[in-house]
Amino acid sequence: NHNRNRSRCSSSNQQAGNRDSSTSIRRRVDTMHTFSITILMAVASVIAAASSESPSSSRYFNPRSSSNNSILLPRGALSEIRSAIESAQTIPESSPSVTDNTSSSQNTAFSPRGGAISPTNNPSSTSAAGTKPIRVSFQGEAGAYSEKSLRQLLGQNVIAVPRPNFESCYRAVASKECDYAIVPIENTLGGSIHENYDLMLRYDLTIVAEHDFRVRHCLLTKPGLDVKEIKYAISHSQALSQCDNYLRARGITPISTYDTAGSAKMISKSIKGEASGRELPEGCTPENTAAIASNLAGETFELECKEEGIEDDDCNFTRFLLLGRNGVVQHLNKKIPSKTSLVFTLPNSAGALYKSLACFSLRDIDMSKIESRPMSAALLNYLRFRDTVTQMKVGETAASRGKQLPRFRYCFYLDILSSELDEGVQNALHHLREQSDYCRILGSYPANSRLVGPVAEAVEALNAENAGKTHATALRLKSLPSDDEEARQLNIGFVGYGSFGQYLSKKMSSQHNIRCIDPLDKSKEAQENNVEYFPTYDMSNFLKGLDVVVIAVPMIDLEESMESLPLEKLRNKLVVEVCPLNVHPRTVLSRMLSPDTDILCTNPMFGTDVPLDGVPFVYEKVRIRDTRRASCFLSTFERARCQMVEMAAEDHDAYVADAEFVTHLTGRLLDRNLLPVSPVSSKEYAALCDVADMTTNDTFDMFYGMFKYNDRAKELLNTMRDNLASVERKLAAKEAYLAASAEMKNTDRQKLLAECRMLLREMAKANAGIAEEGSSPIEQKDGSSSE
Repeated sequence: NHNRNRSRCSSSNQQAGNRDSSTSIRRRVDTMHTFSITILMAVASVIAAASSESPSSSRYFNPRSSSNNSILLPRGALSEIRSAIESAQTIPESSPSVTDNTSSSQNTAFSPRGGAISPTNNPSSTSAAGTKPIRVSFQGEAGAYSEKSLRQLLGQNVIAVPRPNFESCYRAVASKECDYAIVPIENTLGGSIHENYDLMLRYDLTIVAEHDFRVRHCLLTKPGLDVKEIKYAISHSQALSQCDNYLRARGITPISTYDTAGSAKMISKSIKGEASGRELPEGCTPENTAAIASNLAGETFELECKEEGIEDDDCNFTRFLLLGRNGVVQHLNKKIPSKTSLVFTLPNSAGALYKSLACFSLRDIDMSKIESRPMSAALLNYLRFRDTVTQMKVGETAASRGKQLPRFRYCFYLDILSSELDEGVQNALHHLREQSDYCRILGSYPANSRLVGPVAEAVEALNAENAGKTHATALRLKSLPSDDEEARQLNIGFVGYGSFGQYLSKKMSSQHNIRCIDPLDKSKEAQENNVEYFPTYDMSNFLKGLDVVVIAVPMIDLEESMESLPLEKLRNKLVVEVCPLNVHPRTVLSRMLSPDTDILCTNPMFGTDVPLDGVPFVYEKVRIRDTRRASCFLSTFERARCQMVEMAAEDHDAYVADAEFVTHLTGRLLDRNLLPVSPVSSKEYAALCDVADMTTNDTFDMFYGMFKYNDRAKELLNTMRDNLASVERKLAAKEAYLAASAEMKNTDRQKLLAECRMLLREMAKANAGIAEEGSSPIEQKDGSSSE
């Protein structure tokens, strides 16, 4: 309406005799363009903030939304958009064209590789960003090809952070210990790095840039060593295979190691006589062994590069992705070549992939890559859950639902050569979402090793600040604070030492110092689990020096147990509850504990003596000030390969409360008298035995708490009772029907027999009459008679 009114004003001015119509129209078009760009950037920034602030567990779906691909905006988002609209509407008509000035400056900026970088729209933010260092995590040892790639892309003034594996790179960015992570995604010779595809789904990070890196292998040796003396070459197996012809021609024996740069590190440490944690392979010495790695690794570990570019194929390129917490789509324009990476799943129907690709081909959107990967367990479970709920709403049976779930399901990763904000791409994505079960944008970013937005601002500021300076060594961090936290031993105290508390303490005692307190004498159980036991009268010594207090009491005793504790001594500690429901415990802890006490609500969804691998561990960070302590506590279960799910207490109870109550109710109804031991049993029978065993091990107080604090518990009980009565009625009806059918069949059989007897009598009478007629004398023609 604003644009329509301005057009009307323009036409009225022309009718009034305005001779400079072309200038007036151009100014109004520029104003409308600026207005549209402002709105798009505001919406994009709000969406980016929503994606960065949402927990990693919500990346698959939004529990509060009915739409498949809706976005839940944070608080204040609508007011932020509204203020942007109002500020755009106040642009004066006589202002010069902003679009022309900004577009010219945005495409003539600085790049560490000689390319262009789009500058920030606010020049004052550049100086502020220049004082902040940029930390970029990469996988491998110092001097690895990943580090060389990030320095080509971002320059020499960023701080490289080597990490032991790819997942730790993602985790460092997600925990805000690093600003970005650079990971390889595909190689022209080795193919795709599938682990990074899977990790992009697991972590809520966004692609902000890409870089095609030319891999050049170097032969690194001890300084002064003659090449003819080299007998062995150590490196990663893939690097050795890429230099096979070179090594064969010189009679060098390849020996595979864990890493390219790590091989150079082993030789360097061996020369200096230092322990590196990894020794050279048997028979290898610095005098007869060379490492195949990058020239940066040679500079890092003070080795001599005998020859560079020894690979057999000079078409060895690796594509790296730069990942961050916030996207840069709002900083792209039509003059910047862009890419958009997305992942989606499709239903199991004929032509589904063809139809999905047609969404882009019909709009002339070029695609540069497509690849399929087996679906992750978390996403597969969600899709199965959603399909089951959807099909139950339309009244489909369990048999039909089971037939529609394929055993193998796949994700499709797609790269298109356009920005996400392009009109054609927007329409294609809307079209794709109508066909796909799940669709997520992994990032919309500039192509060809280009930087835009906050990344470009920070890099340009760092380079300007360090202009003319040279670093004696590359800027690196050897470790992150979380590395110490993973090895940190927490002092954890369990209030209540029942069966579940004993199981948790047993799992955690190998890493942390555990103590417990209970009204009953649990000293024997504590000693078996390597746990220190305190009686209730020694509460002060129990709480002394504790980092974490785990409330492991039944939910009905939670409030009473909290009142018995000296709450002032819980200040600056982390209080964790492990109840099966979370809303009531969160309310109690938030009301009773002081604001300087951290609160973590959890539901470890596993029973005693159950392997933790793949078992859900649901948690909510209600009030956390010491994030490292909370992360250290949660990392215990994360390293045990639990499925960590961060979920609000209301959502947790909405999804879990009914299911947990029905499960425990069923298990308590199935005692061992109903489930006798059998040498031959079905899978269903074994599953029922498992349910009965797991639920009967829990206390009845725990079950009562699930009943008391679940508003729908009585309704579920009545439903179970009605279902049981319905089954009894069906059984009685079936029995009566079969009895009536048998009686009817018996009656019909009696009637049939009676009819058969009657027919037999009639046949007997008829045969008797025929016999009597045959016994009368017959006269001959001659008058004589005969029988």
